[in-house]
Amino acid sequence: MKNFVSRTAGVALLSVITVISGCSKSDNPVSDAVSSLSGESLPKRYEIKSGIVHYEPQKLMGMGTTTETLYFDDYGRKEAVERVTESNVMGIKTYEHTMQVTDGHTGISYEIKKTVNGKDETSKVATKSDLREFQEMAQAMAKSLDVNELKKNMDYREEGTETIAGVTGKKYSVAMNKEQPDARVYGVMYKNIVLKSEMGSISTKAASIEENVAVPASKFAIPAGYTVQEVNVAEEMEKAAAMGESKE
Repeated sequence: MKNFVSRTAGVALLSVITVISGCSKSDNPVSDAVSSLSGESLPKRYEIKSGIVHYEPQKLMGMGTTTETLYFDDYGRKEAVERVTESNVMGIKTYEHTMQVTDGHTGISYEIKKTVNGKDETSKVATKSDLREFQEMAQAMAKSLDVNELKKNMDYREEGTETIAGVTGKKYSVAMNKEQPDARVYGVMYKNIVLKSEMGSISTKAASIEENVAVPASKFAIPAGYTVQEVNVAEEMEKAAAMGESKE
């Protein structure tokens, strides 16, 4: 669940960067961007009907690597992120192969395989969440934002174009702290698909992209043999926030 929320936040940031460039003609393009993320009326999220994006392995601070593959169909109304993480921390070798799915208002997360020092610890429990409340919270926040003020506060800049994985996307950047304008977050988008993101030493970059290909329906479904556990996203976020406050 933590990975799902963090990834959604990251994509939201890049989507907001895209719309504040002035591409949107609506009265509140930021709200429209979050509407796309929220699945409100299930709009098109991407400008391509279906696709598969393989990302380059990311280094985990010298302790391992994680590799992601993005699958989407129906213009992003269905989306799945397959992630393989291998780490070695103080002699503990961990292998995790997971899947996170967003299908309209529903979020699904489950392990495909997990081993610790070679021992199989795979959970056969899939979490299933109704994302409507989380999406409504995002919508309410977005509607209160002023695009021009947001651009000013985040020192938004258009950085030209960049070719990645054989396609050319638009590059943008923002400063998360006005007092540190050189500490910037960069994003490269192609037809609303994240090709690249950089924030300090943390980066994601597409290795290949397949457009308008057939994506197996199994990528968006819970496999047979799993127990389904319902999870309330809003409650989980509140718990996480409470834990963070207690540590301060």
